[in-house]
Order: sequence, then C-alpha cells, then structure tokens
Amino acid sequence: MQKIPLSLAQPGMKLAKPITKANGMPIIASGVELTESLIGKLDGMGVDKIFIVGAAVAASQNPSERVTRLDRLFRRLDDPYMTRVKRHLREYFTIKAAADEAGAGKE
Repeated sequence: MQKIPLSLAQPGMKLAKPITKANGMPIIASGVELTESLIGKLDGMGVDKIFIVGAAVAASQNPSERVTRLDRLFRRLDDPYMTRVKRHLREYFTIKAAADEAGAGKE
C-alpha cells in the first residue's frame, strides 16, 4: 500500500483504502480501479491524497512523463506567473529528457 498525492494517480491503479467524507462516510470503496473520470471527480471534491494497492509510483518519474503531466497539473491555473512556471518546468523537463536519451544512447 502506498499513499500518493492525487496528482500522481493514474488510470488502472486500485484504491487500497476507501475514500471518505470528513464525517467518515465512505464515498468510494477500497479496491475500486481508478479511471481518468474518477480521478477528475476526486480532484473536484478536494481529495488531495489517496492510498493505492502496491507501490505503483516510483520515487522518480521519467522526465518525458513529467512533461506530459504538466498540462494536467496546471489545468486550473490562469495566473500569468504560474503559466511562466509551467513553461520553465516544461523547458527543463524537455532538456532533461533529451539529455537522458543522449546518455542512454552512449551505453
């Protein structure tokens, strides 16, 4: 079992513990497989962390995977400063992914 931020949740992961309201009433049972739609609904309800079965999230992600997740992570932010942060992160992860690929080609 692993506790992860909802932003790292992926379709296909299974809940290890139920999602409950503040009063303890269950909303979603344990064992339910996550879908993109369900992740969006949990985000809309303000759920920020979930427990998933196994250790499905590695300590570090591939830089190219991070680039593709930026749009999802920044989707609700219309602030010009956050747009700049997103752009800088995208540039960094793109360069990092290219450097990793170049390094892998030398082996």
